[in-house]
Amino acid sequence: MHIKSLRLFFGLPLPHRQAAAIDVWRNGLALDGRLVARHNLHLTLAFLGSQPVERLGELQRLAGQVRGQGFELRLDRLEVSRHGLVSLGTSQPPEALLQLAGELNDTLRAAGYSLEERTFWPHLTLARQCRKHPAPGSPPDFAWTAERFVLFHSTSDEQGTVYHPLFHWPLAVPRP
Repeated sequence: MHIKSLRLFFGLPLPHRQAAAIDVWRNGLALDGRLVARHNLHLTLAFLGSQPVERLGELQRLAGQVRGQGFELRLDRLEVSRHGLVSLGTSQPPEALLQLAGELNDTLRAAGYSLEERTFWPHLTLARQCRKHPAPGSPPDFAWTAERFVLFHSTSDEQGTVYHPLFHWPLAVPRP
């Protein structure tokens, strides 16, 4: 079978230790929706949707032009949307995160990619299609240093969805 297109997005991966801690904390919320698998937890920077396989080289080149800085990301807010989306957010988005997402989106748009027009909303999706509010528990407080961003390929089958990292780019380590 020849694959002609891939469902793609750029995002920040979580360190395994943070993903495990978030998963344990999330389990205490007794969510009734579709949980995002622990190995899929990430923060999306730019969603590309279905793209021809032939564009992978161009996407690599474009992402390589982005010069982001590393930063500490603290997720300290539980957010619940009226559409059943439960996520972790940040009360103080790091300026380096906003600049990274802005530069990446600007670079992609300038190259002709069609992206969502809404304002960047830094969040980590925990579950979708929740019908009831999460059970109260300890407030979230998760932090890690973002050192790279990744181009992910999303696949789905009867076992569920998996986000496969295709390429990654380092973020410059800030000097003290």
